[in-house]
This record gives sequence, structure tokens and C-alpha cells, in this order.
Amino acid sequence: MKTVAIISSCDTKYHEAAFMAQCLRDNGVAPLIVDMSIGLGQPQGADITREAVFAEAGMDWQELRGLTKGELIGKMTEAMCLMLPSLYRQGRIDGVMAAGGVQNTTIAMTAMQSLPIGFPKLIASTLACGQKPFEAVVGTRDIVVLPSISDFTGLNMMTKTILSNACACVAGMVKHGGTLLQKPKRPVVGVSLMGITNDGCCAAIEELERLGIEAVGFHATGVGGRVMERLALEGLLDGILDMTTHEITSEYFGGGFSYGAKNRLIAPLEQGIPMVVSVGGLDFVDFARENFPPRMDERVYNMHNEQLAHIKILPDEAREVGAIFAARLNRAKRRVKLVLPTEGMRKNTRPGENLYSKETDEALLDAIRTEVGERVEVIPMCGNLNDVSWGRRIARIMAQELRDRGFCFGTGVEL
Repeated sequence: MKTVAIISSCDTKYHEAAFMAQCLRDNGVAPLIVDMSIGLGQPQGADITREAVFAEAGMDWQELRGLTKGELIGKMTEAMCLMLPSLYRQGRIDGVMAAGGVQNTTIAMTAMQSLPIGFPKLIASTLACGQKPFEAVVGTRDIVVLPSISDFTGLNMMTKTILSNACACVAGMVKHGGTLLQKPKRPVVGVSLMGITNDGCCAAIEELERLGIEAVGFHATGVGGRVMERLALEGLLDGILDMTTHEITSEYFGGGFSYGAKNRLIAPLEQGIPMVVSVGGLDFVDFARENFPPRMDERVYNMHNEQLAHIKILPDEAREVGAIFAARLNRAKRRVKLVLPTEGMRKNTRPGENLYSKETDEALLDAIRTEVGERVEVIPMCGNLNDVSWGRRIARIMAQELRDRGFCFGTGVEL
């Protein structure tokens, strides 16, 4: 019989945990209740006690009791991040679920991130309701999220309905799914893209596939680039074709729709992962009307939808963004290829189009060319980054980079 771990605070949420355990049994799945309580009350009903969880990290609950709540949450999170992978490696669990508010979600979500992609994970959370960032619930992992609608203050018509559905969902995943992410034998490359670079990037993906390389696209809107880099560091991607580095501009502005992927480029470059980089979307930032940046009277922009605008950055900003971008490229452990388009970094940026600004584009590219060091091989390439032909050409540069690093693919295919 498959087994699902229930991460719960067994001092305050025991009734909910017991209800979930019975629901799992009713669905033909064995429960394993893992206590994450940190209160001074007496927990009950756990299969794995909080003392055992802390002991997994070499900590003693009796010695921790005097810490503040915030400190205890940190310690429990650290311990649970060791306990869950241990249970997984021992083959004791086939899935994991949790339910609760901020404390339970924070601990459970962080711990679930230590489990492989494809391993069933589910949270029923109060944080999944209202105007809350999704980041707070799933981070960068494939966690199924169920809005709790009401708070978990005992068993009632609302919580029983939500929890029974949550249990049915995770039971279905462990019984009929639960396939872990498996890396194929051929090389795998991550490609960063957005709607504004979609044509060029999708052409690159198609060309990589034609050459015998598996390509996975990542949406560069505040999390995609971060996820792509993490997977590369974990060995699930063999290389990165980072065509759309727009998230760096959002980081420079400290906000916007695509904000959230801090320190883009640095980690994979420092680790020497095969990379080909370009400047897709570095020339604009995306803000909602109510959060427009200063100097809007100097800017050109278009409305992406009723609320969100794509705003061309100004030449002085472009020089600073270019300098930041170049400084990160200079941290490369090995030689890295930088491909620069001659006719725009995204759609709508050719002469006569509404986001065209020769001054901005020249300021950005000049700053990059001036600041990059000897480990950065600058390759100018005619056309707009969003052109289909441009995407195919940069894909072949990526493929050559992999071949130069010793990867084998596409027998008999010429680049």
C-alpha cells in the first residue's frame, strides 16, 4: 500500500491530521503523521514525533524549548528538510501533504522543496487565498496548492470538504502518478523566453530538437530564470541558452511583473555550466498602471493588457543595466558566448515600431561591450532577437558549445 506523509502541528491541528489520515485510508492509502509542532502544548497522534524530527538534525527538543517562536520555526524547518528526504530515501513515503496557515505552510513548503520533481506534494493553505504571492506557497517546486477558503480552526463543513478533496487528490497522485522526473540520455538545454521573445526562442527550441538536443522553455517573469538555473545546478540541465535575461532589468528597478529572480546568471556561470547568453528583454520593464516608475513623461510604452505596460527604459538606465549584466558575465568560471542582436532585443523594437529607441539600445549594448572581460566572447548577429532565423542561428551556437564541451548528439547532423 502506498504511504503519504501528513506534516502537521499535532499540538494544535491534531483533529485535522486525524481526519486527513482517515480520508487517506478511505482512499486506499496509508497515512504517516509527522509532527512539526513547536508549541509548549502536548502533541498527540503523531507517527513520527517532533522529538524524532529534531533528532534527525542532531537537535534536542528539550534544549530548544526556550527559543522564540521565530527561532523555533527556523529550527523545525531545518529539521523537516532533513526528515522528509530521509523518509523518501528509505522508501517509507510515496507522497506528502500538509494543511494550515503561515507557520505550517512555511515549514511544509520549504521541506517539500527538498523532494524530487514528480514526487507528489500537496498543500491546502490559507496563503493560497486573496492577494498573496504564489511564491510563498510553492517556491520553485511542483507543489499542488489547494486554497483552504476558511482557516483551519477545527473540523467543520468547510474544512472537512477541503481536506477530504486534498486527500483524494494526493491519493490519486500516489496511486496513479508519482512518476519522478527522469533525465533523458541526450543532452538537455534550458531556454529562457517570454511572449515578447517567443518567436525567436521557440525557433531556437525547434532547432535544438532538430539537432538531437532536448529543450525545455522557462518563462522569464520572475521565477522561470531562477528555476532554470536551479535545475542546471542540480544536474537536470546540461546547458542554458539564456536568450531572455529580462529579469535582470526588473531586479534593477526593484519591482514590476517580472521581479523576483535575483542574482540571475551568477550561479551557473560560476559553476562553469555550458551557456550561451543574449539580451532578450533587457531594454524594458513591466509595471501595472498604479505602479508606474518615475519619469513616465520621458518614456515610451505600450499596454500589454488593460493593466500591465511594457515600458522602454531610458538611456541612462540602460547604461546601468548593461554594466550590471556585464559584471555578472565577468564572473564566468569558463569562457562564455554572448550573442548580441543588431536590430532589437524583443518584438516591437525595430525602427518605426512603438518600443524602438536607438539611444536606449545603443547605450545598453555599448555598456555591455565596454564592460565585459576577456572570458566573454561577444558575437554580433544580424537581426532582431525575436526573428525565427535569429533563433535558429543562436541554437546552433548553443549546440556547438555543447559539442565543444564533449556532449554527443545528433549523429551525422552538421551545425
